[in-house]
Amino acid sequence: MNAIPSAPQISDHFIDLPLTRLHYVKCGHGPPLIMVPATISHIEHWTGLAQFMGTKFTTYFFELPGHGQSTPFPTNFSSEHVATTIEDFIDALGHSKITLMGFSFGGILAMKTLQHLGDRVERIVLFSPNVSRHALLFSPRRLWLLNKFNTFLNKPSIQEKFISLLHNPKSEQLMISFIKKIGRVEDNVPLKTSMHLLPATTLDVLTYQIDEALNLEYPSIPKPYSQPLHFAMSVNDPLLDFTTTYNFLDTYFSDIHSINLTFPYHQPPGHPTYEEIYAYYGKFIENLSA
Repeated sequence: MNAIPSAPQISDHFIDLPLTRLHYVKCGHGPPLIMVPATISHIEHWTGLAQFMGTKFTTYFFELPGHGQSTPFPTNFSSEHVATTIEDFIDALGHSKITLMGFSFGGILAMKTLQHLGDRVERIVLFSPNVSRHALLFSPRRLWLLNKFNTFLNKPSIQEKFISLLHNPKSEQLMISFIKKIGRVEDNVPLKTSMHLLPATTLDVLTYQIDEALNLEYPSIPKPYSQPLHFAMSVNDPLLDFTTTYNFLDTYFSDIHSINLTFPYHQPPGHPTYEEIYAYYGKFIENLSA
């Protein structure tokens, strides 16, 4: 692998859109790329990934409405609202076409956005994406439990109690351990920093995303998408089955460029730095021509 280039500088921004006041960062130079966040993705936790993509693209990474400093949607959260917001975002930035990127549980949102934007997406980049419920490496019993728990958690009164328990130092660790166990969250994911100040608006988004991840079925399309798909995922991913994920994408895309990784986890440990991201995905970015 070649020497690591200097990390691009990041600038912090807010923009008022029809459905939200969006908090985002911008870095790098080149064609525009929009990063669709994964579940509970705060900007400060993924600046390394934004800088990584910024070595080839002008990269924009935003916090989902209801997350971080982005304001909630005026009505309930939905992936359709996210797709519309991305369209409003690129219109406001003055871009006619973009590269679209999704990672982890942002894979579903990226697919929904591609469906919405069509030819305005020139190419799509997916890192370890959750795009099909059939790829989840969960037993039928665990899937049933997750569905039941998520339905229970979707009630406002229950959400209020759940948030209070998460914010209580006496019960916080017990709640985090429960979330990790029921959702098979890897030990290298630092939930404490994400959950400690979790607001009710973010919990509402989370329950919607869990429901989509567990139950979504995609509509059939008349022919595969023509946009090039650049795909990177570990064959040893403990959360998502690699073969099922690839076969799903092979149904929807006619032009796939795949990098098969071998690390034993779903995502890099902790909140990875630019240098750590480059160590994991450097081969991918070096083969990606912008």
